[in-house]
Amino acid sequence: MRGIAAAGLVLALLVLAPAYAQQAVTLTAWTIGPDNPSVTRFSNLQAAAERLNADLRREGAGVQVKVEGFFDTTDWDPFLRRVLLAFQGGNPPDIIQASHPLTTTWAAAGYIIALDDQIPRYRQFADVVESLWDAVRYRGKIYGIPQDTEARPLYFNKTLLRQLGWTDQQIAALPQRIVRGEFTWEDVLATAREAVQKKVVESGKGYYHRPRPGPDFLQWYRSFGGRDFDAASGKLVFTREAALRYFRWLRAAVDAGVLERNRLDGDWNRFHQTVTDGKVLFFSGGTWNWAEWEQQWVTRKGGQEWLFANFGFAPHPTWRQGGRPITLSQPQAYMVSSASKNKALAVRLLAYTTVPDLDAKHAVGSAHLPVLKTTARLIGDRFLKEVSYLLTYTSFQPPHPDLPRWNDALFRGVSAVESGQVTPEQAVEVVATEMQRALRDQIIVE
Repeated sequence: MRGIAAAGLVLALLVLAPAYAQQAVTLTAWTIGPDNPSVTRFSNLQAAAERLNADLRREGAGVQVKVEGFFDTTDWDPFLRRVLLAFQGGNPPDIIQASHPLTTTWAAAGYIIALDDQIPRYRQFADVVESLWDAVRYRGKIYGIPQDTEARPLYFNKTLLRQLGWTDQQIAALPQRIVRGEFTWEDVLATAREAVQKKVVESGKGYYHRPRPGPDFLQWYRSFGGRDFDAASGKLVFTREAALRYFRWLRAAVDAGVLERNRLDGDWNRFHQTVTDGKVLFFSGGTWNWAEWEQQWVTRKGGQEWLFANFGFAPHPTWRQGGRPITLSQPQAYMVSSASKNKALAVRLLAYTTVPDLDAKHAVGSAHLPVLKTTARLIGDRFLKEVSYLLTYTSFQPPHPDLPRWNDALFRGVSAVESGQVTPEQAVEVVATEMQRALRDQIIVE
């Protein structure tokens, strides 16, 4: 019996031998929302690894991939500090997901690799919307794989507009009036001022923008005619005249009780709570906010049905009659660390992640827009279908490694004007001086 048992054990080991022969390769991936519904930025990598492993087994490659890492739901600042420390310490993850301007910053620092020689090897990447490659290109090379994109609408509360006397037809026509340049920032201000005066909204709740620094302020500066990049010289630009228009609008909004003096209080929960309580007339946000509101803030009220009944959306208006409206897209991208020991395998994993069903799962679940042409044709989500036209008016942040300094300086001006520390005219000079100090020969002040 002992001999038979031994023979059985040997047979079992022979049967299991191929599995033990597989080399296990762990790819680490650090991803972030921070909105909870965007968790598919990480879970899609894990799902893709299962498919990749099936193909690797069929190929007899002798390798199996395991994805480890995390999905961050805290905030961008601590996440990016952690990534930067990992880069500087020589121990970064294999894959990092972040917004597209960071491909420029991290490529310039040598932290991530160019992917141009790898991309043509995978047919999946040929389905990516062409314009998104421009968002991850720096000095002619591609440093990221687009993961999702979005638009940043101007939302409006339909119920409050009705209380102000607007008809359903007028409300339905508002997005197209903004598209045609017939409803400008001055009209936003006038309508919100009227809502405050007639007590349709409380003072300070005629218009809400984000409570923290972010790329949206660049978008609004552009909507007042500002330039931020000179393609010929590759330098950043600050346009005094446009900034003055923008700052004067903000100051007028605060003085009229349309905008809270402390709107930049850093409190996202207060922003979402007040907006979804139906207390704010106009508010700037992102398409991904729609999923957050549906899943976290208005679920008991009816979710998406309540949102469609009460909220409308449009591109952000222009500052002048007949001008072109605007929105800003900040595509997220997967990047491969230059310190990774498994760069080729990491890129192949990203190819298996960039497929229509996973793209659609993320888009529908998080209210971001898909990056694949096939996905855009297949999904049936009402919000994504209705909001996708905003991409006609979209723009990206400029590809310059010092952009964070430019953004910081502009934000200081916005903050100082809204809080009343300086006049709009003084704020323009503060911003111009700070940009010249921080950016030296990389800024054109006009």
